[in-house]
Amino acid sequence: MRESIKVAMSGRFANEVVRNEIANDFRVALPDMIRLNIAFAVSLAENGLLDEESAGTIISGFRYVEKNMTEDDVKGELEDFYFNVERRMFEKVGSAIGGKLHLGRSRNDIAAVLNRMAARRSVWEVLELLVELQTLLLKKAEENTDTVITGYTHFQPGQPITLGHYYTALNNALSRDFVRIKNAYENANRSPYGAAAFAGTSFPIDREGLASLLGFDSVLENTLDCISARDYYLELASAFSIMATNISRAAEDLYFWSTFENGILEVGGEIAVCSSIMPQKRNPVSLEMARAKAGHIIGGQAAITTILKGTSFSNTMDLFEIPLPYWQMISQVKQMLICMIESVTYCRVNRERAVRQAAENLCTVTSLADYMVKQYKISFTDAHDIVGNIVSIVLEDKSLIAGFTPERISEESKKVLSFEINMSEDEISSILDPYKNVETKIHVGGPSRESVRSMIKSGNATVSKEADKLCDMKNKVSDAYSVLEKKADKLAK
Repeated sequence: MRESIKVAMSGRFANEVVRNEIANDFRVALPDMIRLNIAFAVSLAENGLLDEESAGTIISGFRYVEKNMTEDDVKGELEDFYFNVERRMFEKVGSAIGGKLHLGRSRNDIAAVLNRMAARRSVWEVLELLVELQTLLLKKAEENTDTVITGYTHFQPGQPITLGHYYTALNNALSRDFVRIKNAYENANRSPYGAAAFAGTSFPIDREGLASLLGFDSVLENTLDCISARDYYLELASAFSIMATNISRAAEDLYFWSTFENGILEVGGEIAVCSSIMPQKRNPVSLEMARAKAGHIIGGQAAITTILKGTSFSNTMDLFEIPLPYWQMISQVKQMLICMIESVTYCRVNRERAVRQAAENLCTVTSLADYMVKQYKISFTDAHDIVGNIVSIVLEDKSLIAGFTPERISEESKKVLSFEINMSEDEISSILDPYKNVETKIHVGGPSRESVRSMIKSGNATVSKEADKLCDMKNKVSDAYSVLEKKADKLAK
Protein backbone atom coordinates (compact mmCIF):
# COMPACT_ATOMS: atom_id res chain seq x y z
CA MET A 1 0.00 0.00 0.00
CA ARG A 2 3.06 2.29 0.23
CA GLU A 3 4.11 1.83 -3.40
CA SER A 4 3.70 5.51 -4.25
CA ILE A 5 5.93 6.57 -1.34
CA LYS A 6 8.85 4.27 -2.27
CA VAL A 7 10.74 4.60 1.03
CA ALA A 8 10.15 2.83 4.31
CA MET A 9 8.70 4.65 7.28
CA SER A 10 11.24 5.97 9.76
CA GLY A 11 11.86 3.24 12.33
CA ARG A 12 11.72 5.69 15.20
CA PHE A 13 8.45 7.20 13.97
CA ALA A 14 6.99 3.75 13.32
CA ASN A 15 8.00 2.19 16.63
CA GLU A 16 7.77 5.06 19.09
CA VAL A 17 4.77 6.96 17.71
CA VAL A 18 2.63 5.04 15.25
CA ARG A 19 2.83 1.68 17.01
CA ASN A 20 1.62 3.18 20.28
CA GLU A 21 -1.47 4.53 18.57
CA ILE A 22 -2.19 1.18 16.92
CA ALA A 23 -1.67 -0.70 20.20
CA ASN A 24 -4.23 1.53 21.88
CA ASP A 25 -6.76 0.68 19.17
CA PHE A 26 -5.90 -3.01 19.44
CA ARG A 27 -6.58 -3.08 23.18
CA VAL A 28 -9.88 -1.25 22.88
CA ALA A 29 -11.42 -2.45 19.65
CA LEU A 30 -10.09 -5.72 18.18
CA PRO A 31 -13.48 -7.52 18.37
CA ASP A 32 -15.16 -4.54 16.70
CA MET A 33 -12.56 -4.49 13.91
CA ILE A 34 -13.09 -8.20 13.27
CA ARG A 35 -16.85 -7.83 13.25
CA LEU A 36 -17.00 -4.88 10.86
CA ASN A 37 -14.77 -6.77 8.41
CA ILE A 38 -16.90 -9.90 8.61
CA ALA A 39 -20.02 -7.78 8.07
CA PHE A 40 -18.51 -6.35 4.91
CA ALA A 41 -17.69 -9.82 3.60
CA VAL A 42 -21.26 -10.97 4.29
CA SER A 43 -22.73 -7.88 2.62
CA LEU A 44 -20.57 -8.20 -0.49
CA ALA A 45 -21.55 -11.86 -0.83
CA GLU A 46 -25.25 -11.12 -0.35
CA ASN A 47 -25.13 -8.45 -3.04
CA GLY A 48 -23.16 -10.48 -5.58
CA LEU A 49 -19.97 -8.43 -5.30
CA LEU A 50 -17.96 -11.31 -3.81
CA ASP A 51 -18.32 -15.02 -4.42
CA GLU A 52 -19.48 -17.02 -1.40
CA GLU A 53 -16.40 -19.24 -1.30
CA SER A 54 -14.06 -16.25 -1.07
CA ALA A 55 -16.32 -14.60 1.49
CA GLY A 56 -16.24 -17.74 3.64
CA THR A 57 -12.47 -17.97 3.41
CA ILE A 58 -12.10 -14.31 4.40
CA ILE A 59 -14.46 -14.74 7.35
CA SER A 60 -12.48 -17.74 8.57
CA GLY A 61 -9.31 -15.70 8.20
CA PHE A 62 -10.61 -12.88 10.40
CA ARG A 63 -11.81 -15.34 13.01
CA TYR A 64 -8.32 -16.79 13.06
CA VAL A 65 -6.89 -13.29 13.58
CA GLU A 66 -9.26 -12.60 16.50
CA LYS A 67 -8.15 -15.77 18.28
CA ASN A 68 -4.45 -15.57 17.55
CA MET A 69 -3.34 -11.96 17.13
CA THR A 70 -1.72 -10.37 20.17
CA GLU A 71 -0.53 -6.87 20.93
CA ASP A 72 3.04 -8.05 20.36
CA ASP A 73 2.11 -8.65 16.71
CA VAL A 74 1.34 -4.96 16.13
CA LYS A 75 3.75 -3.26 13.73
CA GLY A 76 4.08 0.49 13.41
CA GLU A 77 5.41 0.30 9.85
CA LEU A 78 2.00 -1.05 8.73
CA GLU A 79 0.66 2.46 9.43
CA ASP A 80 -2.60 1.73 11.22
CA PHE A 81 -4.80 -0.77 13.02
CA TYR A 82 -6.72 -1.90 9.94
CA PHE A 83 -3.60 -2.73 7.92
CA ASN A 84 -2.21 -4.73 10.85
CA VAL A 85 -5.36 -6.82 11.05
CA GLU A 86 -5.62 -7.15 7.26
CA ARG A 87 -2.00 -8.27 6.88
CA ARG A 88 -2.46 -10.87 9.60
CA MET A 89 -5.53 -12.14 7.76
CA PHE A 90 -3.48 -12.29 4.52
CA GLU A 91 -1.01 -14.56 6.30
CA LYS A 92 -3.84 -17.05 6.72
CA VAL A 93 -5.77 -16.74 3.43
CA GLY A 94 -3.42 -14.89 1.06
CA SER A 95 -3.82 -11.44 -0.50
CA ALA A 96 -5.32 -12.81 -3.73
CA ILE A 97 -8.47 -13.79 -1.84
CA GLY A 98 -8.20 -11.52 1.21
CA GLY A 99 -7.61 -8.46 -0.93
CA LYS A 100 -11.03 -8.85 -2.55
CA LEU A 101 -12.61 -7.51 0.64
CA HIS A 102 -11.27 -3.99 0.13
CA LEU A 103 -13.58 -3.42 -2.81
CA GLY A 104 -15.56 -0.18 -2.42
CA ARG A 105 -14.22 0.86 0.95
CA SER A 106 -11.37 2.78 2.58
CA ARG A 107 -9.51 2.97 5.83
CA ASN A 108 -11.44 6.19 6.32
CA ASP A 109 -14.90 4.67 6.55
CA ILE A 110 -13.51 1.63 8.36
CA ALA A 111 -12.06 3.90 11.07
CA ALA A 112 -15.28 5.92 11.24
CA VAL A 113 -17.32 2.74 11.76
CA LEU A 114 -14.87 1.32 14.28
CA ASN A 115 -14.91 4.47 16.39
CA ARG A 116 -18.68 4.52 16.54
CA MET A 117 -18.94 0.83 17.43
CA ALA A 118 -16.43 1.24 20.25
CA ALA A 119 -17.98 4.48 21.49
CA ARG A 120 -21.46 3.00 21.81
CA ARG A 121 -20.05 0.12 23.86
CA SER A 122 -18.45 2.63 26.21
CA VAL A 123 -21.82 4.33 26.65
CA TRP A 124 -23.41 1.07 27.78
CA GLU A 125 -20.72 0.64 30.41
CA VAL A 126 -21.22 4.16 31.74
CA LEU A 127 -25.02 3.97 31.75
CA GLU A 128 -24.97 0.67 33.64
CA LEU A 129 -23.03 2.34 36.44
CA LEU A 130 -25.20 5.46 36.29
CA VAL A 131 -28.38 3.40 36.69
CA GLU A 132 -26.74 1.53 39.58
CA LEU A 133 -25.94 4.82 41.31
CA GLN A 134 -29.46 6.17 40.78
CA THR A 135 -31.02 2.97 42.11
CA LEU A 136 -28.80 3.18 45.19
CA LEU A 137 -29.64 6.85 45.80
CA LEU A 138 -33.37 6.13 45.70
CA LYS A 139 -32.95 3.19 48.07
CA LYS A 140 -31.01 5.39 50.49
CA ALA A 141 -33.61 8.14 50.07
CA GLU A 142 -36.34 5.67 51.09
CA GLU A 143 -34.33 4.81 54.21
CA ASN A 144 -33.86 8.47 55.11
CA THR A 145 -37.18 10.22 54.49
CA ASP A 146 -37.17 11.31 58.15
CA THR A 147 -33.41 11.87 58.55
CA VAL A 148 -33.37 15.62 59.10
CA ILE A 149 -30.22 17.44 58.07
CA THR A 150 -29.31 21.08 57.62
CA GLY A 151 -29.66 22.43 54.13
CA TYR A 152 -26.98 24.94 53.20
CA THR A 153 -26.54 27.88 50.91
CA HIS A 154 -23.10 29.50 50.73
CA PHE A 155 -22.00 26.75 53.19
CA GLN A 156 -24.09 28.48 55.85
CA PRO A 157 -27.11 26.88 57.55
CA GLY A 158 -30.19 27.67 55.49
CA GLN A 159 -33.27 25.54 56.18
CA PRO A 160 -33.77 21.95 57.33
CA ILE A 161 -34.32 19.24 54.74
CA THR A 162 -33.91 15.48 54.90
CA LEU A 163 -31.20 13.25 53.53
CA GLY A 164 -33.93 11.61 51.46
CA HIS A 165 -34.72 15.00 49.93
CA TYR A 166 -31.03 15.50 49.12
CA TYR A 167 -30.62 12.10 47.51
CA THR A 168 -33.72 12.53 45.34
CA ALA A 169 -32.37 15.92 44.21
CA LEU A 170 -29.14 14.26 43.10
CA ASN A 171 -31.08 11.49 41.40
CA ASN A 172 -33.06 14.06 39.42
CA ALA A 173 -29.83 15.62 38.15
CA LEU A 174 -28.48 12.20 37.19
CA SER A 175 -31.70 11.41 35.32
CA ARG A 176 -31.06 14.47 33.18
CA ASP A 177 -27.52 13.19 32.66
CA PHE A 178 -28.94 9.89 31.46
CA VAL A 179 -31.06 11.73 28.88
CA ARG A 180 -28.07 13.77 27.67
CA ILE A 181 -25.93 10.65 27.26
CA LYS A 182 -28.77 8.76 25.57
CA ASN A 183 -29.29 11.58 23.09
CA ALA A 184 -25.58 11.67 22.31
CA TYR A 185 -25.64 7.89 21.84
CA GLU A 186 -28.39 8.21 19.24
CA ASN A 187 -26.18 10.52 17.18
CA ALA A 188 -23.21 8.21 17.62
CA ASN A 189 -25.10 5.06 16.61
CA ARG A 190 -25.40 5.96 12.92
CA SER A 191 -23.48 4.07 10.26
CA PRO A 192 -20.86 5.71 8.00
CA TYR A 193 -20.04 2.38 6.34
CA GLY A 194 -19.88 2.53 2.55
CA ALA A 195 -18.69 6.13 2.38
CA ALA A 196 -15.23 4.88 1.30
CA ALA A 197 -12.57 7.61 1.40
CA PHE A 198 -15.15 10.43 1.50
CA ALA A 199 -16.68 10.58 -2.01
CA GLY A 200 -18.51 7.28 -1.92
CA THR A 201 -17.86 4.46 -4.40
CA SER A 202 -19.02 3.36 -7.82
CA PHE A 203 -19.70 -0.13 -6.46
CA PRO A 204 -23.30 -0.80 -5.35
CA ILE A 205 -22.48 -1.12 -1.65
CA ASP A 206 -25.55 -1.88 0.48
CA ARG A 207 -25.13 0.79 3.13
CA GLU A 208 -28.48 0.10 4.79
CA GLY A 209 -27.72 -3.61 5.00
CA LEU A 210 -24.31 -2.93 6.56
CA ALA A 211 -25.90 -0.64 9.13
CA SER A 212 -28.41 -3.36 10.03
CA LEU A 213 -25.76 -6.10 10.33
CA LEU A 214 -23.76 -3.97 12.81
CA GLY A 215 -26.72 -2.80 14.90
CA PHE A 216 -26.69 0.84 13.89
CA ASP A 217 -29.97 2.74 14.16
CA SER A 218 -29.65 4.38 10.75
CA VAL A 219 -27.27 5.35 7.97
CA LEU A 220 -25.36 8.62 8.17
CA GLU A 221 -26.20 9.91 4.73
CA ASN A 222 -23.62 12.31 3.29
CA THR A 223 -20.38 10.47 2.54
CA LEU A 224 -18.16 13.46 3.36
CA ASP A 225 -19.98 13.90 6.65
CA CYS A 226 -19.49 10.19 7.34
CA ILE A 227 -15.73 10.56 7.20
CA SER A 228 -15.44 13.98 8.79
CA ALA A 229 -17.95 13.86 11.63
CA ARG A 230 -16.56 13.44 15.13
CA ASP A 231 -19.03 15.75 16.81
CA TYR A 232 -20.60 12.73 18.50
CA TYR A 233 -17.39 12.47 20.53
CA LEU A 234 -17.85 16.08 21.57
CA GLU A 235 -21.48 15.44 22.46
CA LEU A 236 -20.64 12.38 24.55
CA ALA A 237 -17.72 14.15 26.19
CA SER A 238 -19.94 17.12 27.03
CA ALA A 239 -22.61 14.87 28.55
CA PHE A 240 -19.99 13.03 30.61
CA SER A 241 -18.47 16.33 31.75
CA ILE A 242 -21.85 17.63 32.93
CA MET A 243 -22.49 14.38 34.79
CA ALA A 244 -19.03 14.53 36.34
CA THR A 245 -19.70 18.07 37.51
CA ASN A 246 -22.96 16.99 39.15
CA ILE A 247 -21.28 14.08 40.91
CA SER A 248 -18.32 16.20 41.98
CA ARG A 249 -20.64 18.72 43.62
CA ALA A 250 -22.40 15.94 45.51
CA ALA A 251 -19.07 14.45 46.59
CA GLU A 252 -18.13 17.85 47.98
CA ASP A 253 -21.29 17.90 50.11
CA LEU A 254 -20.67 14.45 51.53
CA TYR A 255 -17.04 15.43 52.12
CA PHE A 256 -18.16 18.51 54.06
CA TRP A 257 -20.59 16.48 56.16
CA SER A 258 -17.82 14.00 56.99
CA THR A 259 -15.49 16.56 58.58
CA PHE A 260 -14.91 16.12 62.33
CA GLU A 261 -16.34 19.58 62.99
CA ASN A 262 -19.54 18.75 61.14
CA GLY A 263 -19.60 15.10 61.98
CA ILE A 264 -22.95 14.03 60.58
CA LEU A 265 -21.48 11.57 58.11
CA GLU A 266 -19.21 8.72 59.14
CA VAL A 267 -16.97 7.42 56.40
CA GLY A 268 -16.91 3.63 56.49
CA GLY A 269 -13.63 1.82 56.73
CA GLU A 270 -14.45 0.15 53.43
CA ILE A 271 -13.71 3.42 51.60
CA ALA A 272 -11.32 5.12 54.02
CA VAL A 273 -7.54 5.27 54.03
CA CYS A 274 -5.39 5.64 57.12
CA SER A 275 -2.45 7.96 57.72
CA SER A 276 1.12 6.72 57.78
CA ILE A 277 1.90 8.93 60.78
CA MET A 278 -1.36 10.05 62.45
CA PRO A 279 -3.13 7.05 64.01
CA GLN A 280 -6.51 8.75 64.36
CA LYS A 281 -7.00 9.49 60.67
CA ARG A 282 -9.86 8.09 58.59
CA ASN A 283 -9.42 9.84 55.27
CA PRO A 284 -12.48 9.90 52.96
CA VAL A 285 -10.46 9.23 49.82
CA SER A 286 -13.31 7.81 47.74
CA LEU A 287 -15.03 11.19 47.98
CA GLU A 288 -11.82 13.01 47.17
CA MET A 289 -11.29 10.80 44.14
CA ALA A 290 -14.90 11.20 42.98
CA ARG A 291 -14.44 14.95 43.16
CA ALA A 292 -11.04 14.98 41.48
CA LYS A 293 -12.01 12.68 38.60
CA ALA A 294 -14.14 15.51 37.21
CA GLY A 295 -10.92 17.33 36.34
CA HIS A 296 -9.71 14.47 34.15
CA ILE A 297 -13.10 14.18 32.48
CA ILE A 298 -13.45 17.88 31.75
CA GLY A 299 -9.83 17.83 30.57
CA GLY A 300 -10.71 15.02 28.16
CA GLN A 301 -13.51 17.09 26.72
CA ALA A 302 -11.13 20.01 26.29
CA ALA A 303 -8.57 17.76 24.60
CA ILE A 304 -11.10 16.39 22.10
CA THR A 305 -12.40 19.87 21.33
CA THR A 306 -8.90 21.25 20.86
CA ILE A 307 -7.82 18.39 18.58
CA LEU A 308 -10.91 18.70 16.44
CA LYS A 309 -11.30 22.44 16.15
CA GLY A 310 -8.31 23.02 13.90
CA THR A 311 -9.03 20.30 11.37
CA SER A 312 -10.66 20.68 7.98
CA PHE A 313 -14.04 19.06 7.47
CA SER A 314 -12.51 15.95 5.98
CA ASN A 315 -10.18 13.15 7.02
CA THR A 316 -6.91 13.98 8.75
CA MET A 317 -4.71 12.11 11.19
CA ASP A 318 -5.89 14.50 13.89
CA LEU A 319 -9.14 12.52 13.96
CA PHE A 320 -7.21 9.39 14.88
CA GLU A 321 -5.90 11.18 17.99
CA ILE A 322 -9.39 11.67 19.43
CA PRO A 323 -10.00 8.11 20.73
CA LEU A 324 -7.01 8.33 23.09
CA PRO A 325 -8.37 11.13 25.32
CA TYR A 326 -11.86 9.72 24.87
CA TRP A 327 -10.94 6.31 26.29
CA GLN A 328 -8.92 7.91 29.06
CA MET A 329 -12.04 9.90 29.87
CA ILE A 330 -14.22 6.78 29.88
CA SER A 331 -11.86 5.13 32.35
CA GLN A 332 -12.15 8.13 34.67
CA VAL A 333 -15.94 8.33 34.26
CA LYS A 334 -16.35 4.71 35.32
CA GLN A 335 -13.98 5.14 38.26
CA MET A 336 -15.83 8.26 39.37
CA LEU A 337 -19.18 6.49 39.32
CA ILE A 338 -17.77 3.55 41.26
CA CYS A 339 -16.25 5.92 43.84
CA MET A 340 -19.63 7.58 44.34
CA ILE A 341 -21.50 4.27 44.49
CA GLU A 342 -19.13 2.95 47.14
CA SER A 343 -19.21 6.23 49.08
CA VAL A 344 -23.01 6.31 49.29
CA THR A 345 -23.04 2.62 50.18
CA TYR A 346 -20.53 2.80 53.02
CA CYS A 347 -21.11 6.26 54.52
CA ARG A 348 -23.33 6.23 57.62
CA VAL A 349 -25.34 9.18 58.90
CA ASN A 350 -25.32 10.23 62.55
CA ARG A 351 -29.02 11.09 62.70
CA GLU A 352 -28.98 12.36 66.27
CA ARG A 353 -26.12 14.76 65.63
CA ALA A 354 -27.66 15.91 62.35
CA VAL A 355 -31.02 16.83 63.88
CA ARG A 356 -29.32 18.38 66.90
CA GLN A 357 -27.36 20.65 64.59
CA ALA A 358 -30.52 21.60 62.73
CA ALA A 359 -32.20 22.39 66.05
CA GLU A 360 -29.36 24.65 67.21
CA ASN A 361 -27.97 26.43 64.14
CA LEU A 362 -31.00 28.69 63.46
CA CYS A 363 -31.89 26.98 60.17
CA THR A 364 -35.53 26.70 61.27
CA VAL A 365 -36.21 30.38 61.93
CA THR A 366 -37.49 31.12 58.41
CA SER A 367 -40.56 29.11 59.40
CA LEU A 368 -41.07 31.47 62.32
CA ALA A 369 -41.28 34.39 59.92
CA ASP A 370 -43.65 32.38 57.69
CA TYR A 371 -45.85 31.63 60.71
CA MET A 372 -46.06 35.30 61.65
CA VAL A 373 -47.20 36.17 58.14
CA LYS A 374 -49.92 33.53 58.15
CA GLN A 375 -51.07 33.97 61.75
CA TYR A 376 -50.84 37.74 62.18
CA LYS A 377 -51.42 38.91 58.58
CA ILE A 378 -48.26 41.00 58.46
CA SER A 379 -45.94 41.43 55.47
CA PHE A 380 -43.08 39.03 55.06
CA THR A 381 -40.68 41.99 55.08
CA ASP A 382 -41.84 42.95 58.59
CA ALA A 383 -41.69 39.33 59.74
CA HIS A 384 -38.20 39.03 58.29
CA ASP A 385 -37.11 42.17 60.18
CA ILE A 386 -38.48 40.89 63.48
CA VAL A 387 -36.81 37.48 63.20
CA GLY A 388 -33.61 39.02 61.81
CA ASN A 389 -33.35 41.36 64.80
CA ILE A 390 -33.67 38.41 67.16
CA VAL A 391 -31.05 36.46 65.20
CA SER A 392 -28.62 39.34 65.66
CA ILE A 393 -29.20 39.27 69.40
CA VAL A 394 -28.93 35.51 69.91
CA LEU A 395 -25.74 35.32 67.85
CA GLU A 396 -24.20 38.03 69.98
CA ASP A 397 -25.21 36.56 73.33
CA LYS A 398 -24.57 32.96 72.12
CA SER A 399 -28.03 31.82 73.18
CA LEU A 400 -28.87 30.77 69.63
CA ILE A 401 -32.20 28.98 69.27
CA ALA A 402 -32.83 29.16 73.04
CA GLY A 403 -32.88 32.94 72.69
CA PHE A 404 -36.15 32.85 70.76
CA THR A 405 -38.34 33.50 73.79
CA PRO A 406 -41.90 34.85 73.97
CA GLU A 407 -40.58 37.98 75.62
CA ARG A 408 -38.03 38.67 72.91
CA ILE A 409 -40.54 38.11 70.12
CA SER A 410 -42.97 40.47 71.85
CA GLU A 411 -40.27 43.09 72.34
CA GLU A 412 -38.88 43.00 68.81
CA SER A 413 -42.28 42.86 67.13
CA LYS A 414 -43.30 45.99 69.01
CA LYS A 415 -40.31 47.82 67.49
CA VAL A 416 -41.25 46.86 63.94
CA LEU A 417 -45.05 46.82 64.14
CA SER A 418 -47.68 48.93 65.84
CA PHE A 419 -48.55 45.97 68.05
CA GLU A 420 -46.93 43.08 69.91
CA ILE A 421 -46.89 39.49 68.75
CA ASN A 422 -47.54 37.25 71.70
CA MET A 423 -46.59 33.61 71.33
CA SER A 424 -46.30 30.81 73.88
CA GLU A 425 -43.16 28.78 74.50
CA ASP A 426 -44.89 25.65 73.19
CA GLU A 427 -45.95 27.51 70.05
CA ILE A 428 -42.41 28.73 69.39
CA SER A 429 -40.88 25.34 70.17
CA SER A 430 -43.23 23.60 67.74
CA ILE A 431 -42.47 26.05 64.94
CA LEU A 432 -38.71 25.77 65.44
CA ASP A 433 -38.67 21.98 65.76
CA PRO A 434 -36.68 20.59 62.79
CA TYR A 435 -38.94 17.57 62.21
CA LYS A 436 -42.14 19.62 62.27
CA ASN A 437 -40.44 22.31 60.22
CA VAL A 438 -39.69 19.84 57.42
CA GLU A 439 -43.19 18.36 57.53
CA THR A 440 -44.78 21.73 56.78
CA LYS A 441 -43.19 21.61 53.28
CA ILE A 442 -45.82 19.36 51.74
CA HIS A 443 -45.88 20.97 48.30
CA VAL A 444 -44.53 19.24 45.19
CA GLY A 445 -40.79 18.66 45.48
CA GLY A 446 -40.51 19.68 49.12
CA PRO A 447 -38.64 17.82 51.89
CA SER A 448 -41.66 16.43 53.76
CA ARG A 449 -41.93 12.66 53.91
CA GLU A 450 -45.00 12.70 51.68
CA SER A 451 -43.27 14.81 49.03
CA VAL A 452 -40.03 12.82 49.13
CA ARG A 453 -41.86 9.50 48.90
CA SER A 454 -43.69 10.81 45.85
CA MET A 455 -40.36 11.75 44.28
CA ILE A 456 -38.92 8.35 45.14
CA LYS A 457 -41.87 6.66 43.45
CA SER A 458 -41.52 8.73 40.27
CA GLY A 459 -37.74 8.38 40.44
CA ASN A 460 -37.96 4.60 40.56
CA ALA A 461 -40.29 4.63 37.57
CA THR A 462 -37.85 6.81 35.64
CA VAL A 463 -34.86 4.64 36.52
CA SER A 464 -36.81 1.56 35.48
CA LYS A 465 -37.43 3.16 32.09
CA GLU A 466 -33.74 4.07 31.87
CA ALA A 467 -32.77 0.48 32.56
CA ASP A 468 -35.21 -0.69 29.88
CA LYS A 469 -33.79 1.81 27.39
CA LEU A 470 -30.26 0.63 28.11
CA CYS A 471 -31.39 -2.96 27.65
CA ASP A 472 -32.98 -2.02 24.32
CA MET A 473 -29.76 -0.34 23.16
CA LYS A 474 -27.71 -3.41 23.94
CA ASN A 475 -30.25 -5.92 22.65
CA LYS A 476 -30.55 -4.15 19.30
CA VAL A 477 -26.83 -4.53 18.72
CA SER A 478 -26.68 -8.01 20.22
CA ASP A 479 -29.53 -9.19 17.99
CA ALA A 480 -27.82 -7.71 14.93
CA TYR A 481 -24.58 -9.46 15.84
CA SER A 482 -26.44 -12.77 16.21
CA VAL A 483 -27.85 -12.38 12.71
CA LEU A 484 -24.40 -11.49 11.41
CA GLU A 485 -22.81 -14.52 13.08
CA LYS A 486 -25.40 -16.88 11.57
CA LYS A 487 -24.83 -15.46 8.12
CA ALA A 488 -21.07 -15.61 8.58
CA ASP A 489 -21.25 -19.20 9.84
CA LYS A 490 -23.23 -20.20 6.75
CA LEU A 491 -20.56 -18.73 4.47
CA ALA A 492 -17.60 -20.04 6.46
CA LYS A 493 -18.85 -23.61 6.82
